[in-house]
Amino acid sequence: MQVLDFDVVCIGGGGAAVAAAVTAAKKANVLLISKEPVGYGDTRLAVGATAYPYLVPDDTPDIFYEDLLDGGEHINDRDLARVIVNEAHVAVEMLENFGCLFRRDANGTFGPAVISRAGGHSFARGVTPPGKGVAIGGALRAALARAGVSVLEETIAYRLLVNQGRIAGVACFSLPTGEVITIKSKAVILAAGGGGWLYYPQTDCSRGTTGDAYSLALRAGAELMDMEQVQFVPFALTHPASMRGIFLGEPNLAGPDGVLLDKSGQLVLKEINTMTRAQVTRAMVEALVQGRGTEKGGLFLDLSGNLKTEKGRQAWSSMKERGQLEAVRLAYGEQAYRWEEPWEVAPTAHYFMGGVKVNHHCESRIKGLYAAGQSQGGVHGANRLGSVSLTELFVFGRIAGESAAGYAGETGEINLPENGEEIIKGLAGLQGRGGAYSPLKLQQELQQAMLELAGPGRTAQSLRSGLDCISFLESKSKNLSINPCREYNLEVLEAIELEHMLVTARAVVLSALLRQESRGAHLRLDYPATDARYLGNVVANQVNGQIEARFVEVAN
Repeated sequence: MQVLDFDVVCIGGGGAAVAAAVTAAKKANVLLISKEPVGYGDTRLAVGATAYPYLVPDDTPDIFYEDLLDGGEHINDRDLARVIVNEAHVAVEMLENFGCLFRRDANGTFGPAVISRAGGHSFARGVTPPGKGVAIGGALRAALARAGVSVLEETIAYRLLVNQGRIAGVACFSLPTGEVITIKSKAVILAAGGGGWLYYPQTDCSRGTTGDAYSLALRAGAELMDMEQVQFVPFALTHPASMRGIFLGEPNLAGPDGVLLDKSGQLVLKEINTMTRAQVTRAMVEALVQGRGTEKGGLFLDLSGNLKTEKGRQAWSSMKERGQLEAVRLAYGEQAYRWEEPWEVAPTAHYFMGGVKVNHHCESRIKGLYAAGQSQGGVHGANRLGSVSLTELFVFGRIAGESAAGYAGETGEINLPENGEEIIKGLAGLQGRGGAYSPLKLQQELQQAMLELAGPGRTAQSLRSGLDCISFLESKSKNLSINPCREYNLEVLEAIELEHMLVTARAVVLSALLRQESRGAHLRLDYPATDARYLGNVVANQVNGQIEARFVEVAN
């Protein structure tokens, strides 16, 4: 067993983790561990639009702040919302310093021709690099190398090690070597993305989004908030099967004259492009529940009306230039690509607004434990506005890095906890287990249950059935069959991910049961109205090994 010693460990390989690691490395000895290659994951899949406000003369911090709260249906953490409003410029500046340049007009500025307006924003605030997420991913790898951060790729975090309420390290598994690695560390930053893979195949998230950060945090004693708020973006492919769930666009994809139609051609929704993701998805789910969907579970997006107006044609040209219609062409053909015929769309799991409960320094309630990016909760409330995610990664990644490095510098020698040996032994014992169940098969059963029972439309009955299913799969997970192969044993990886997924799934379902209303991304079909009594956050924690959820009023 290998034992390493660092001041700060960053868990994740996307924008938030790299921003945190690069920042912390200015003052501390930093290790970044990522189960995927650095620069991959959801950051690499991103369209690349990054909120860079105040480019339009009438835009102000107060307007941006109100947009965030209105979009999040007023359960956002006010302090975190103020931070991102005031420091949004950090994202573009940091990325360009990393080497990822953003598209500018002929004058070299962020003029009207190159900025976009996503649904829920009062003004155009989105700027985009020509290479989109791929360009961002490359810049992240380069920045990490220049900063001198130590890196362990294809390494998954199994448990956080906590000693007397303080972070003491991380227990990890190296996929290439099959080795268990213990890392002593004064501080840990969780930036491992979200949990969209819980809803595969109806997701546009990367393979690695198995809720690792949420599970690690809960088991370490931290709190999660608003885990019921799982954002399904409205427009994704329904077929072919190999492309199901792939992201096509958010409400502004509809252009000024696009409409949604049901299987009979009846109108479901119009004036789509000014609405938030949650509003459009809710209308779609309600229509689908009423039986108005197609055989493949979708509705028809008819954009042909845009071809009759100059603004509509400009919308098509803009989408085409950004490459946003290539998936439509590949899946549905040329006429759909040219908006000459309707195409089928369905909501797809995209983003977790909930996450680790932290303050404006990205500190959790466990000393030495921080969170940033999608692993962190509170910024977006009940619904994330488009283009704000990439901004969040770098704004809060930088803050988490500064906070963790400062804490590590003030903290003396740390010791591994007494239960550390037991945790390491449990991890090492996964290889060669002779049980009855495949971890991958159990993952697939969980994904099916989450999509059917805790997806975009929920009821008390479906959620309770979901809890029963999770409990059944938890019992099965204690009897896994894992081959004894040492190097690149994917079954060990899948077993660790299964544990993280089960913990995260339970937090989502318990939180969804407690919120007896519909708000933002959380649609309770049995409580379709928004209820003022639930103007607050659902907070989950683990007590004696059991996850519990409680309601907390929003702090003004």
